[in-house]
Amino acid sequence: MGKKDEFALSKRELDVMNVLWGAGKPLIASDIPERDKRLSINTVQAVLKKLLQRGFIKVDKIVHSGTVLTRSYSPEITPEEYAVKYVTSEIFPFGQSMFRTGFLDALFESTENEEELIGELEEFIMKKKDGRKGGEEGCGGDNGFHAVLSDL
Repeated sequence: MGKKDEFALSKRELDVMNVLWGAGKPLIASDIPERDKRLSINTVQAVLKKLLQRGFIKVDKIVHSGTVLTRSYSPEITPEEYAVKYVTSEIFPFGQSMFRTGFLDALFESTENEEELIGELEEFIMKKKDGRKGGEEGCGGDNGFHAVLSDL
């Protein structure tokens, strides 16, 4: 990948990714336009091919759909991971230290409850510190929020 638009998704690609992220289970191509009526099956099939080539999705299984075999697809990246990678590579491609403070400033400006955000960040930091003391890399849980901030 390595080019500038590595994490930029078109509107249609993002529409398909949002359906896959929201599904919570692998979907076949024909499931996607059923969940988002703005998408045609032809668009979905073309977009799935591109997303597969770019590594955003994977073929989860080959399943029966009626009397035929078809692929089911699942995301290879979470929405949180996508957001961080997109922002760091496309919007703030300069030094990460400058990005971190700007990102946190924007995070605080966009929240309605700063105290709640501070509490979440403090909890995250404590879990990270505890995980390092115990020799673990992560801090447990599959909350996505942890993956987002650990990439900063």
